[in-house]
Amino acid sequence: MAKARAQLNDSTAGVERARARDDLRAAGRVPSRLGPPTFAVRQRLMLVEDDFMLRAHMSELLASEGYLVSCAADGAEALARLEREPAPAAIVLDIVMPRMNGVSFREAQLQSPSLREIPTIAVTALHGAADVQSLGFEDVLAKPVQFDRLVEALARLCPSS
Repeated sequence: MAKARAQLNDSTAGVERARARDDLRAAGRVPSRLGPPTFAVRQRLMLVEDDFMLRAHMSELLASEGYLVSCAADGAEALARLEREPAPAAIVLDIVMPRMNGVSFREAQLQSPSLREIPTIAVTALHGAADVQSLGFEDVLAKPVQFDRLVEALARLCPSS
């Protein structure tokens, strides 16, 4: 009886391993049965948005596009995260936020040698604001954001490897 139970456990574990391997292969993470597992390099993004629901939805959609998304609720939190997290490939930045708005964040970003080279996309309900246009954003998207346009802008700034 114990031997039969051990065989059943072994075959169940084997089936579970095969299913996990098949799931990884379907996701493009295991190219062949013989090769070692490979993982696609996913670009890091920072999303700075004060609206909790919008931040959650955008983060989820960006993650579904294959990005690793770090979120911040305002510019001050974003700067603190950027000090302790790996640098993102790009930043998606809301302009109108409490505490530290997007303009103040961008000015601080441009003053920092380690942050100034990170491409940044502004997302704003303000149309034609001179202070936004003069800060050298790679793109300025109007709210409500057309997600396809955001994904296209990100693909230009940080193409997958």
